Amino acid sequence: TERAVSLVTGSSVCRALRENGHRAILVDLFLGLEEVPVNLEELFDAPDGLCPEAKIEAVEPDLEAIRARRKDQSERRFGPNVLELCGMADIVFLGLHGMDGEDGRVQATFDLLGIKYTGGGYLASGIAMDKSLTKRMMDSVGIPNAPWRDIPSYTEADITALVEELAVPCAVAVVSG
Repeated sequence: TERAVSLVTGSSVCRALRENGHRAILVDLFLGLEEVPVNLEELFDAPDGLCPEAKIEAVEPDLEAIRARRKDQSERRFGPNVLELCGMADIVFLGLHGMDGEDGRVQATFDLLGIKYTGGGYLASGIAMDKSLTKRMMDSVGIPNAPWRDIPSYTEADITALVEELAVPCAVAVVSG
Protein backbone atom coordinates (compact mmCIF):
# COMPACT_ATOMS: atom_id res chain seq x y z
CA THR A 1 0.00 0.00 0.00
CA GLU A 2 2.99 2.29 0.30
CA ARG A 3 4.03 1.70 -3.31
CA ALA A 4 3.43 5.30 -4.41
CA VAL A 5 5.48 6.63 -1.49
CA SER A 6 8.35 4.35 -2.53
CA LEU A 7 8.17 5.51 -6.15
CA VAL A 8 8.12 9.19 -5.16
CA THR A 9 11.06 8.65 -2.80
CA GLY A 10 13.01 6.66 -5.38
CA SER A 11 12.38 9.15 -8.20
CA SER A 12 13.38 12.10 -6.01
CA VAL A 13 16.59 10.43 -4.85
CA CYS A 14 17.46 9.24 -8.36
CA ARG A 15 17.01 12.70 -9.84
CA ALA A 16 19.07 14.30 -7.05
CA LEU A 17 21.89 11.79 -7.55
CA ARG A 18 21.90 12.41 -11.31
CA GLU A 19 21.91 16.20 -10.80
CA ASN A 20 25.04 15.72 -8.70
CA GLY A 21 26.85 13.78 -11.41
CA HIS A 22 26.11 10.19 -10.43
CA ARG A 23 25.00 7.46 -12.83
CA ALA A 24 21.73 6.46 -11.20
CA ILE A 25 18.54 4.76 -12.34
CA LEU A 26 15.28 3.94 -10.63
CA VAL A 27 14.35 0.28 -10.62
CA ASP A 28 10.82 -0.69 -9.60
CA LEU A 29 11.37 -3.62 -7.24
CA PHE A 30 8.19 -5.44 -8.22
CA LEU A 31 7.74 -4.59 -11.91
CA GLY A 32 11.43 -4.68 -12.75
CA LEU A 33 12.50 -4.10 -16.34
CA GLU A 34 11.31 -6.57 -18.95
CA GLU A 35 12.56 -4.77 -22.07
CA VAL A 36 16.30 -4.33 -21.59
CA PRO A 37 19.33 -3.97 -23.86
CA VAL A 38 21.69 -6.92 -24.21
CA ASN A 39 24.23 -4.92 -22.21
CA LEU A 40 22.40 -3.97 -18.99
CA GLU A 41 25.17 -1.44 -18.20
CA GLU A 42 23.68 0.84 -20.90
CA LEU A 43 20.64 1.44 -18.68
CA PHE A 44 22.76 3.46 -16.25
CA ASP A 45 23.11 6.09 -19.00
CA ALA A 46 19.37 6.41 -19.67
CA PRO A 47 18.73 10.15 -20.05
CA ASP A 48 15.81 10.24 -17.60
CA GLY A 49 17.24 7.74 -15.13
CA LEU A 50 14.14 5.62 -15.80
CA CYS A 51 12.36 7.81 -13.24
CA PRO A 52 8.58 7.81 -13.56
CA GLU A 53 6.41 10.84 -12.86
CA ALA A 54 5.29 9.51 -9.51
CA LYS A 55 2.90 11.13 -7.07
CA ILE A 56 0.98 10.10 -4.01
CA GLU A 57 -2.74 9.78 -4.65
CA ALA A 58 -5.55 10.00 -2.12
CA VAL A 59 -6.69 6.53 -3.24
CA GLU A 60 -4.56 3.44 -2.64
CA PRO A 61 -3.18 1.85 -5.81
CA ASP A 62 -4.96 -1.13 -7.33
CA LEU A 63 -2.33 -3.76 -6.61
CA GLU A 64 -4.03 -6.36 -8.80
CA ALA A 65 -3.93 -3.97 -11.76
CA ILE A 66 -0.24 -3.34 -11.08
CA ARG A 67 0.40 -7.09 -10.84
CA ALA A 68 -1.40 -7.58 -14.18
CA ARG A 69 1.07 -5.16 -15.85
CA ARG A 70 3.88 -7.60 -15.22
CA LYS A 71 4.31 -9.62 -18.40
CA ASP A 72 5.90 -12.62 -16.71
CA GLN A 73 2.97 -12.85 -14.21
CA SER A 74 5.42 -14.28 -11.71
CA GLU A 75 4.62 -14.39 -8.01
CA ARG A 76 8.20 -13.36 -7.25
CA ARG A 77 8.68 -10.21 -5.20
CA PHE A 78 11.57 -9.11 -7.43
CA GLY A 79 10.67 -8.22 -11.00
CA PRO A 80 12.71 -9.14 -14.07
CA ASN A 81 16.33 -7.95 -14.07
CA VAL A 82 16.08 -6.23 -10.66
CA LEU A 83 18.67 -8.35 -8.90
CA GLU A 84 21.02 -8.27 -11.90
CA LEU A 85 20.88 -4.45 -12.06
CA CYS A 86 21.28 -4.05 -8.32
CA GLY A 87 24.28 -6.38 -8.44
CA MET A 88 25.90 -4.15 -11.08
CA ALA A 89 25.49 -0.96 -9.03
CA ASP A 90 28.20 0.38 -6.73
CA ILE A 91 25.50 0.72 -4.08
CA VAL A 92 21.70 0.53 -4.02
CA PHE A 93 19.85 3.40 -2.37
CA LEU A 94 16.83 1.78 -0.73
CA GLY A 95 13.84 4.11 -1.00
CA LEU A 96 11.32 1.44 -0.13
CA HIS A 97 8.41 1.89 2.27
CA GLY A 98 6.11 -0.63 3.92
CA MET A 99 6.29 -4.41 3.83
CA ASP A 100 8.86 -5.88 1.47
CA GLY A 101 10.68 -2.59 1.79
CA GLU A 102 11.27 -1.75 5.40
CA ASP A 103 10.88 -5.17 7.01
CA GLY A 104 14.36 -6.49 6.24
CA ARG A 105 13.52 -9.02 3.52
CA VAL A 106 15.10 -7.00 0.71
CA GLN A 107 18.16 -6.31 2.86
CA ALA A 108 18.53 -10.02 3.71
CA THR A 109 18.33 -10.93 0.03
CA PHE A 110 20.93 -8.32 -0.85
CA ASP A 111 23.19 -9.57 1.97
CA LEU A 112 23.00 -13.11 0.61
CA LEU A 113 23.84 -11.89 -2.89
CA GLY A 114 26.62 -9.51 -1.79
CA ILE A 115 24.77 -6.41 -3.01
CA LYS A 116 25.73 -3.21 -1.15
CA TYR A 117 22.87 -0.96 -0.02
CA THR A 118 22.10 2.06 2.14
CA GLY A 119 20.34 2.00 5.48
CA GLY A 120 20.06 -0.51 8.28
CA GLY A 121 20.60 -4.21 7.90
CA TYR A 122 17.93 -6.88 7.78
CA LEU A 123 17.68 -7.46 11.53
CA ALA A 124 17.39 -3.78 12.50
CA SER A 125 14.87 -3.23 9.71
CA GLY A 126 12.77 -6.20 10.74
CA ILE A 127 12.73 -5.18 14.39
CA ALA A 128 11.88 -1.56 13.55
CA MET A 129 8.77 -2.71 11.66
CA ASP A 130 7.35 -3.94 14.99
CA LYS A 131 6.70 -0.66 16.79
CA SER A 132 5.94 -2.27 20.17
CA LEU A 133 9.09 -4.39 20.07
CA THR A 134 11.16 -1.34 19.09
CA LYS A 135 9.72 0.73 21.94
CA ARG A 136 10.31 -2.12 24.43
CA MET A 137 13.92 -2.45 23.31
CA MET A 138 14.49 1.31 23.58
CA ASP A 139 12.94 1.40 27.04
CA SER A 140 15.01 -1.60 28.22
CA VAL A 141 18.31 0.12 27.44
CA GLY A 142 17.27 3.60 28.52
CA ILE A 143 16.93 5.25 25.12
CA PRO A 144 14.61 8.25 25.55
CA ASN A 145 11.46 8.06 23.43
CA ALA A 146 7.91 9.35 23.50
CA PRO A 147 5.48 7.84 26.00
CA TRP A 148 3.54 4.98 24.48
CA ARG A 149 1.03 2.27 25.13
CA ASP A 150 0.45 -0.95 23.25
CA ILE A 151 -3.26 -1.55 22.81
CA PRO A 152 -3.89 -4.63 20.63
CA SER A 153 -7.59 -3.87 20.36
CA TYR A 154 -9.25 -0.79 21.71
CA THR A 155 -12.60 0.78 22.48
CA GLU A 156 -13.66 4.40 22.66
CA ALA A 157 -13.20 4.20 26.44
CA ASP A 158 -9.52 3.27 25.90
CA ILE A 159 -9.04 6.38 23.77
CA THR A 160 -10.63 8.59 26.43
CA ALA A 161 -8.35 7.08 29.09
CA LEU A 162 -5.27 7.57 26.90
CA VAL A 163 -6.11 11.23 26.29
CA GLU A 164 -6.11 11.73 30.05
CA GLU A 165 -2.93 9.67 30.58
CA LEU A 166 -0.74 10.85 27.70
CA ALA A 167 0.16 14.41 26.80
CA VAL A 168 -1.88 15.75 23.89
CA PRO A 169 -1.16 16.35 21.11
CA CYS A 170 0.42 12.96 20.56
CA ALA A 171 1.04 10.60 17.66
CA VAL A 172 -0.94 7.43 17.14
CA ALA A 173 0.50 4.53 15.18
CA VAL A 174 -2.08 2.05 13.98
CA VAL A 175 -0.36 -1.18 13.08
CA SER A 176 -2.12 -3.99 11.28
CA GLY A 177 -1.19 -7.62 10.93
